[in-house]
Amino acid sequence: MELNILITLDLREQAAVQAALVTHGAPDALVTLALTGACRIGSLDEARQLRKWLAEARAAGESDFASLHVIEKALIDFGI
Repeated sequence: MELNILITLDLREQAAVQAALVTHGAPDALVTLALTGACRIGSLDEARQLRKWLAEARAAGESDFASLHVIEKALIDFGI
């Protein structure tokens, strides 16, 4: 299944995501989002991988999850 989700961040949110990337193993979409302020998620598997990483980061407490909430909310709103 192919899909297109475009997530964009303002500069404050982008800086917070960059700070959160100290956690190893961040998905490519999150790295792209941190570097450019936007990313395109092209598959359901990629979206699920990102959602899983966000859940694991929240559970581990390794990241400032408040800064990642915008991304998780967009995925939830999309139904992932």
